[in-house]
Amino acid sequence: MMISKIKILALLSVFALTSCSNNDEVVFIDGDDGEVITPTPTDPVPPGETTAETLREKAAWKVGAAVTVGHIRDDAQYDKALSENFSQLTAEYEMKMNRIWTSSSTYNWTETDALVQYAEDNDMEVHGHTLVWYNSFPDWFKNANYDSTAFENNIKRYITDVVTRYKGRIKSWDVANEVFADGGGNRQEGTILPVFNDPIAFYGRCFQYARDADPDAILFYNDYSVVLDSGKRAAMKSMATRFKNEGYPIDGLGDQFHYREATSKETIKSGFEDMVSTGLLMHISELDIRMNTNQSDSYTFTDAEATKQAATYKFIVEMFEAIPDNQKFAITTWGVTDKYTWLTGWWHPKEYPLLFDAEYNKKKAYEGFLDGIK
Repeated sequence: MMISKIKILALLSVFALTSCSNNDEVVFIDGDDGEVITPTPTDPVPPGETTAETLREKAAWKVGAAVTVGHIRDDAQYDKALSENFSQLTAEYEMKMNRIWTSSSTYNWTETDALVQYAEDNDMEVHGHTLVWYNSFPDWFKNANYDSTAFENNIKRYITDVVTRYKGRIKSWDVANEVFADGGGNRQEGTILPVFNDPIAFYGRCFQYARDADPDAILFYNDYSVVLDSGKRAAMKSMATRFKNEGYPIDGLGDQFHYREATSKETIKSGFEDMVSTGLLMHISELDIRMNTNQSDSYTFTDAEATKQAATYKFIVEMFEAIPDNQKFAITTWGVTDKYTWLTGWWHPKEYPLLFDAEYNKKKAYEGFLDGIK
């Protein structure tokens, strides 16, 4: 039987590399003509330098980012950073109800279609955000003063139409978002709560409508401060248990992870482990790390601050990696670059929460995230 030169060299290389000391010269003999071949050594990556490996290449699970159509269309650097480094996208605004449902009989699919097509063109998955959120109902709907039957019939039609349109193209959905108040109990909002005697049952039926429209879609409940707020977390877990007992589908839980670098890591870890105890898929769904925690006009994002932020990102990713593999869904950063972050408007103009700086350089935070991946 003939053994190829390639196989001989491969076997010899394994032998040589495992049997020689660091001071030995490794040589290979070409079995065909006796030529001595000296391999070219591979230098280690010098300290302080980074490899070319990207987040999407290293992670066995999806690494997502919240995006907008306008940034993809108008900023080539944004497009490049997104497509090269992330394997999933979430619409920051364009898949909310008030952007799609323009009247009782019309939909605007333009932006959502564009995002789904972009994801397909760049080998990314789409996480739909969000089907039902009290704060995204269009004005025409809120002004209609529907009773509970008409309200739910319209929501059922909306969920069915949206999920059916993207069946097989949008992998997962936040079916419901921010149902619970801080500390637990139902959020005191004026759109859904006043209409239903049992709003949790209404949300359960919404999950069922989504499942009926696309049986393969992965369905999530999403909220903020879940790992920090034990009351909210208990309410969310109770809802998931009720859904299971009453036959409503739910596949996963999302915590938005809009946290500060100074937020207690022990509290984050223990709260996250409590979420994991449900056995459901876990989605760190809107991750960003605030550094200017005092909202100071004189704040400077120094190298030391960048190092602290990197350590926080690494901690969160390592925490996620420690959970069972069958519960790892995704980690999604709420944005791509510090150039476009909601926090500079809502929190403070001097804020630097994401993995790329405003010039699209990979920050230490990027390396921290990458280092946390197994």
